[in-house]
Amino acid sequence: MPPVIAGVTYISKKWGNNLGGVIASLPWVAGPIILFIALEQGADFAISAIPGVMVGIIAWLVFCMTYIVVGQKQNIFVSIMAGYMAYLLTGLALQQITPLFSVNVWYVITLLFILPCLKFFPTVKTERAKSRKILRFEIPLRMIMITLFVLLITYFADLLGPTWSGILTPFPVMTAVLAIFVNYTQGISQVRNIFIGQLTGIFGFTTFLYLQAHLLPIMSIDNAFMIGIAVDIAITLIMRQVFTRIKLA
Repeated sequence: MPPVIAGVTYISKKWGNNLGGVIASLPWVAGPIILFIALEQGADFAISAIPGVMVGIIAWLVFCMTYIVVGQKQNIFVSIMAGYMAYLLTGLALQQITPLFSVNVWYVITLLFILPCLKFFPTVKTERAKSRKILRFEIPLRMIMITLFVLLITYFADLLGPTWSGILTPFPVMTAVLAIFVNYTQGISQVRNIFIGQLTGIFGFTTFLYLQAHLLPIMSIDNAFMIGIAVDIAITLIMRQVFTRIKLA
C-alpha cells in the first residue's frame, strides 16, 4: 500500500487527476484484503464475502456522489463525514438482504446501479486553479492511513463475519485520502475528476470480484487472482477509451 498511494499521488500530479483516479480504481486495497482473507480464513469465507464487497461498491458510489454534492457548499471535513455516513447507511440498509442473493445476482445489481450513477453523477462549476499548498509529511500520512486500514479489516475479518468484511472492503480510504488532499490544494472540481477516473475502473473491479467467486473454488488463489487482475486491467483500459470518446473522462 505505501508505494501504491505514493505512485497514485505522483501520477495525479504529473498526468492529471483523472488518470490518477483510473490507476487508483485498480484493486490495490480491496484485492489484498480479499487475498489475505482467503489465505487466513479460507477460500469459502472469501467467496462468501464477495456479495458484501459488491454492496460495498454501491455504498462507495453513494459516498462519491454525496461528497461532491456536499463538498460544493461545505468544508472538507463535513464532506468526508457526510460521505462516510452515506456509505455506512447504505451498507446497513443492504446488509440484511446481502445473503439473500447469489453473487451472480449482485453482479448484475451492481452493474445496473453503476450506469445511472454515471449518467446522473453530480457536476460542479469549473474553478480557477488554486495555488498549491505544501503539506508536510503528506505522502507518509497517506501511506500510513492506507496500510492501517488493510491491516484492520483483515485482522478483524473473523469477528466481522463475511458480510461486513465484504461491505467494508471497498471502504473509501484511498478515495477519501485522495479527495481530501486534492480538494484542499486544487478544489472540488478536481475531486470530481479523481472520482470519474475511479469510476472508469469500477466495471473491471466488479468483474474481478465476480471472477474470484467462480475461480477460487476450482483453482489456486494465485492463479485466480492473476486471471482476475488481467481481466480487470483489460476492462479498465476499454472503459477508459469509452469514457474518453463520450467525453466523460
